[in-house]
Amino acid sequence: MSLSKIVVSGRVVRSPEKRFTPSTNIAVTEFAIAVESPARGDQPAETAVVKVVTWRDLAERCATEIRKGDMVAVDGRLQINNSQSSDGQRKREVEVDAVAVENLTALVAGTSSSSGQPTDEPADRYAKSGAKSAPKPSAAPKAEDIDAIFSSDDEIPF
Repeated sequence: MSLSKIVVSGRVVRSPEKRFTPSTNIAVTEFAIAVESPARGDQPAETAVVKVVTWRDLAERCATEIRKGDMVAVDGRLQINNSQSSDGQRKREVEVDAVAVENLTALVAGTSSSSGQPTDEPADRYAKSGAKSAPKPSAAPKAEDIDAIFSSDDEIPF
């Protein structure tokens, strides 16, 4: 058994393009991000452009929420496609078949990329396959509630 999982982050360098599969009419959105590798020793920092492919609901959300210049984090499966060009040269193309895409622009800049206003709701930035919205955080327990839990000598609270 093998595992092909990748998590990368970078700036969107090619705007998302949404299309549909011809026979099954499934939404597919593709975009590209620039992923920077830190400098090692005397070698300069490198930037690689990685193609990202999203499907179905995630494709729909990425097409509307992700823009060129946004900082994103992508979680998915690494895929390497081998092909041959018309002049006979073999080429390899690396892409990520995304499971989740998170727009980090609001975290980096402190504002939401779409409205320019600060946001506390992570669902505005988070697009995940199969999820409608991020769960709302629960309120923190009050000090008197914690005191009540630990006041009993009969039971251990865990």
